[in-house]
Amino acid sequence: MAKTALITGGNRGIGQQVARVLATDGWDVLIGARDRAKGDAAAARLRKDTGGRLRGVAIDVTDDASVATAIQKLRDGAIRLDALVNNAGVYGASSGVAQTIETNFFGPLRVTLAALPLIQDGGSITNVTSGLGALANLDAAHRRVLADPALTREALVEHVRDFVRAGGKGWDTDAYGVSKAALNALTRIFAAELAPRQIRVNATDPGWVRTDMGGRGAPRSVEQGAASVLGGVHSKNTGEVMRDGARIAP
Repeated sequence: MAKTALITGGNRGIGQQVARVLATDGWDVLIGARDRAKGDAAAARLRKDTGGRLRGVAIDVTDDASVATAIQKLRDGAIRLDALVNNAGVYGASSGVAQTIETNFFGPLRVTLAALPLIQDGGSITNVTSGLGALANLDAAHRRVLADPALTREALVEHVRDFVRAGGKGWDTDAYGVSKAALNALTRIFAAELAPRQIRVNATDPGWVRTDMGGRGAPRSVEQGAASVLGGVHSKNTGEVMRDGARIAP
């Protein structure tokens, strides 16, 4: 039986390339997109290119109701997930502090919690992170907080909410960096929580990639970035921050 993956933000860029590779390898792929038409269009393109099985799923990772509806539709269709790729994200000052945190941190949290009943034991969750989220970029106090092995999911959420309430001040980096640093910490926490089910949870850094988000001057291709993300999907390890299949410092 074919494996199934859900990829948020799968209608373009790195997410679309991850979908392309998985479909080529025989996976059933669900392309998550805020705009259902864009998800369907991407699925149609990739079906033509790969001969694989792909379809769009309307899901806005910032909206509780949208996520709940999407997951319920998958449940109603008796779909089980072997892999979840939390790829949807935003970057840039125009997104604002609240929107950046809501998309890049609370989005993966929201989707993961909703999708957990559908994820097969032994499956994988891959959170797409960034080198800009490295702990070295944070002030010493928040670096200690996020690196603390005793940090709980609830405490992490409260720290991130405090950052938003403070208008994005006090961590010595911008909202994007904080969102990805917090996502790395969340990855470690989920890895411990889901270890009894042997669900592997890793954060993967695709590097600076030539996409709409990364810009034309980025040094890495979409194919290289997607390959790095796929390293997380297929990794036998858990709780790691990775790039190109190798563990890197969080």
